[in-house]
Amino acid sequence: MRFMSNLTASLLVFCLINLLFTPTASAFIEREYTIREVLDACTNIVFGKVKSVDKARLRGVVTVEKDVKGKSELKEIKMNFATGHYKRGTSPQKLVKLLKPGMPIIVFYRQHYGIDSMCFVDDTWFQMRAHRGRYGAGGWWTFTHIDPMMSRTFAGKTKAFQKIVRDMLAGKMWVAAPKNAVKVLVLTGNSTYATWGQTPVHTNVATYEYHALRSVKDIRKRAIVYELTKKHALPQLENADILWIGYEEISSYGRYLLPSEAEQKIKTFVKNGGIVVVAGQDSSAEKPCAIGWLQGGKLVGVESTPTQDFVVTKDGRTLFSTPNKIESGKIFADDAWIRWARDDAIFATTKDKKELIVGARQYGKGLYIITSLRNDSEYTTSVNKPIIQNILHYAVSQLK
Repeated sequence: MRFMSNLTASLLVFCLINLLFTPTASAFIEREYTIREVLDACTNIVFGKVKSVDKARLRGVVTVEKDVKGKSELKEIKMNFATGHYKRGTSPQKLVKLLKPGMPIIVFYRQHYGIDSMCFVDDTWFQMRAHRGRYGAGGWWTFTHIDPMMSRTFAGKTKAFQKIVRDMLAGKMWVAAPKNAVKVLVLTGNSTYATWGQTPVHTNVATYEYHALRSVKDIRKRAIVYELTKKHALPQLENADILWIGYEEISSYGRYLLPSEAEQKIKTFVKNGGIVVVAGQDSSAEKPCAIGWLQGGKLVGVESTPTQDFVVTKDGRTLFSTPNKIESGKIFADDAWIRWARDDAIFATTKDKKELIVGARQYGKGLYIITSLRNDSEYTTSVNKPIIQNILHYAVSQLK
């Protein structure tokens, strides 16, 4: 069993959302998706077993045993594999050889005026579609192709995957994380668009900033595992090692977003050894960003002129060179911070040295890493991706 977490949004041509929501889609997946993205995109998930396989007619029947998400009202799913791509590695013939009566199967699908689905059975993902005609979803579902690229999301046995799906739908995070993995909770999706913001689907909150973070799979021989949340209550924060507060998740258009309960939760988390990274805020001239989440000092978030220029201090040389060498002009920064404390570690400032670009504050056993990064779009985040990776590397190096 293995998980892959690298997300390369810039290579996206056809995304899973379009696959599950657009009836004309029959393309191969071109980027890696998380299991949670798949779960979020579906209206329904069913567990079942292969009832029969007709190798001569290229057909199969699945018995539906349990509705795991949504109510399918299906007792069985009839699958016509003869409609699929006749290409080596993805053909109907290969699929019917893989399927055996009694095999457990998972069917993830989006129900609209038709059905678009992604099915999983022992290391194999394949796409099916159905129209809601006079027989509804009980008619024959048509096969498009086996999708080998989805093995980056999950590869393993179906029963093991079923347990993971159940646990994740029950609200558990970092399910089946490797031993000694660094657990990162990412607060995102409230102020910036998800990567498929152009679609009518709003269940997913995987922003470009989240994708940039997930490009880091391991640091110092430790796996890095991620979970995202849109909830400012920060569920299961106590189980994380690092909290990444995404762009404009503290304040947006001068509106402060963190409730007092979350502020206290963050302080306790840092005091006990957690590391919090703040990736930019959005102040207005009338409303500087509040700092109830930050212990001590008089740091103030202010409205600033967007800039790409900065000066690295002596203390910041490691952060700006590991693993990526980052020079002035190679990042996007916006609303910054002023009035830092004497004991704060300052890694980079604006050229006039009046505003903070990246700095850190120790509290208890943990650390705050405060930035002015502007991760508000695919382009700015792609430019900031190297510094995002560096900050994550620095954060892991500071874990006790």
